[in-house]
Amino acid sequence: MSRRKSGCGFWFLAWTFGLPFAAGAVAAVVMALTAPVIVPYLFTAEPAQFAEHQAGWWGFFGAAPFVALLLVARSAPKRRRRRRPPTTRQRWLAVRRLLVKAGVLLLVTDLTALVLLLNGNVAHGPNAAQQTAVLFGGSGIAAAVTLFALRLWDRWFPPGERVKPVSMAEVQAATVKAEQTLQKVRANNEHVSRLAAAVEQQLQSARATLDFAGLCELHWESRGCADNAYQYYDMSRDVARGLSGIVVRARATVTMRVRTEVDPVTGRRRRPNRAAMTAAATSLARTRARIGDEVSQGRTMVRNLNLRTADLKYSIRDNCGARGQRWYEELAARTEARRQAA
Repeated sequence: MSRRKSGCGFWFLAWTFGLPFAAGAVAAVVMALTAPVIVPYLFTAEPAQFAEHQAGWWGFFGAAPFVALLLVARSAPKRRRRRRPPTTRQRWLAVRRLLVKAGVLLLVTDLTALVLLLNGNVAHGPNAAQQTAVLFGGSGIAAAVTLFALRLWDRWFPPGERVKPVSMAEVQAATVKAEQTLQKVRANNEHVSRLAAAVEQQLQSARATLDFAGLCELHWESRGCADNAYQYYDMSRDVARGLSGIVVRARATVTMRVRTEVDPVTGRRRRPNRAAMTAAATSLARTRARIGDEVSQGRTMVRNLNLRTADLKYSIRDNCGARGQRWYEELAARTEARRQAA
């Protein structure tokens, strides 16, 4: 009962103090992003109102570029680590890209705020509360949409990667390969699941249904299955990364309208069908996502299988007498020898 009360108290405090703090933080961010438009407007059109809160508005004005840089940096999708440290040119390109994205964010947000100001939402007079909500709410929505669009752009066209055009035939071949990989990963997951069920059945039964040789063979098969599965999952992830590159290239081909197809009659190069290329890229991206989900699920099952295989090893040691003890010691010696050799 006390634990339930303490949990209710925590959520009450979080709701009472955390929600106003979060709302204030969001409001401060939006005010900083819109300050480059609001400060000149107040300075020229509402000088008395600007003079009343002059220090605060100048503070928001100065913080605007830093807030925009922080937002675009935090909203960027995570990238896998590079094997080599970035060069000076790559660092400069990353900084320049970040500055451009921050400029786009400020431009869209401030244009939205300017349009709302010119439409009469000056946050002054009897309808000041409503106008304030419209002004900062609309600008905040514009900023959120811009951040989402920039994140989507970075996901489709990763920075630092040279995008080469791709033909429809290449996308279709990659789709066939993706489907084959997906079927193999699913089959591998089913094999791991069946083997995990067999190990679990031996551990849960009060009396083992297999003899000593059968238990040892089950342990050997389970251990080998886990090792092979890990290797196959690593290979499947490499395939998935390659498929992601094909998706990026297909979307870039559609966006840049590159001539990647060859007319069989005239022999001239032509642009691919936008709708067909977009549909093929979407289908390939969906299959690649399913491969990632299946691989993640399979790795989780393999980790669980390894834990239950270790329990089976100890069960053989404890329940199979002298043979089980000797088998366990020999297995530990072989494991240690392989670790020393590595």
